[in-house]
Amino acid sequence: MSFERCKDTAVIIPARNEAERIAACLTALAPQCNERVRVVVVVNNTDDDTAAIAQFTARQHHIDLTVLDITLAPGMGVGAARQRGCALALEQMPHLRHILTTDADCQVSPDWVAQSIHHLQDVDAVCGKVTLNPAEADCLASLDPSLHDYETAYRALVLELYARHAPNCADLRGSHGGAPGASLGFTRDAYESVGGFAPIPCAEDRQIIRTLREFGKKVRHVDDIWIEASCRLVGRADGGMADTLRTRLAGADYLADDCLPNAAFLIDQQRRGVMGCWPPEVPSVERVSVRDLPAHISVLSAFLNGQDGAFDRAAHTVPSKFWSGEKFRSPVTNAWEPAALQAVELS
Repeated sequence: MSFERCKDTAVIIPARNEAERIAACLTALAPQCNERVRVVVVVNNTDDDTAAIAQFTARQHHIDLTVLDITLAPGMGVGAARQRGCALALEQMPHLRHILTTDADCQVSPDWVAQSIHHLQDVDAVCGKVTLNPAEADCLASLDPSLHDYETAYRALVLELYARHAPNCADLRGSHGGAPGASLGFTRDAYESVGGFAPIPCAEDRQIIRTLREFGKKVRHVDDIWIEASCRLVGRADGGMADTLRTRLAGADYLADDCLPNAAFLIDQQRRGVMGCWPPEVPSVERVSVRDLPAHISVLSAFLNGQDGAFDRAAHTVPSKFWSGEKFRSPVTNAWEPAALQAVELS
């Protein structure tokens, strides 16, 4: 069997001005780069030494690396970079079966490639988990952990609603539900069936997972595949993780994740039978301020527990303000709200 015939797995890494981090990214990946794996680094709109450092690191660690150095037009971004990298892999690798993608400021877990391939034996796409680089996490010490807890609790409720009622979403129950471009994997057939990544500035990761579900493909969100992401506050993509962290550090009044619509909007969609696939595209007017999350938790948990009357009362009596000074006020306790967010009861 020829060397090229063994190549069935491509790892696509978009990189824009990543001279400081691309070596660590490739070094973490290197022990997993056996004869089956080719890495494609898509260096885009870059004026530093990202390409040279990537090539030097690949030679050091014997990584089969292709560097694609391109300039994207204004308005194009990481979605286009991922798309170009995947297209090159499809062109170069006639026996390609698995397409994996991560980010240049991330370090993959030690068995990231093997576990991704393992899951892709019986699903069409696999979504890993994002953790934060512990060496950089000190910069986030001022974040209010209670706000994170409220968002986590609401996210679990939203995922449960999608698992019960949205098409091709039953697998979401109990999962993290994330679809990060920093840890995605696809079979070749699944990737090509939906036309690949959209060449959009950001959210191309959520878009492709949503489209795969709409096409009836099997998606799995797993905890045994993970990456460590940087905690930098100046990123490369508008609306990306760095922007999110910076916004949350700037003040306590911020919007929750943009895949978490307000409870009334979600319940209205469910009642009318028009829920789309996860993750949703949430209109900006339907996003939730973190200060209001306790109210939305009350409403959605009541609905999921079959207390429609309680839901209807809550929907009309939720106060518009849950904010007082710089402290996050405790949610109003009532007959349909769980006493502790850690023990949300679902029927």
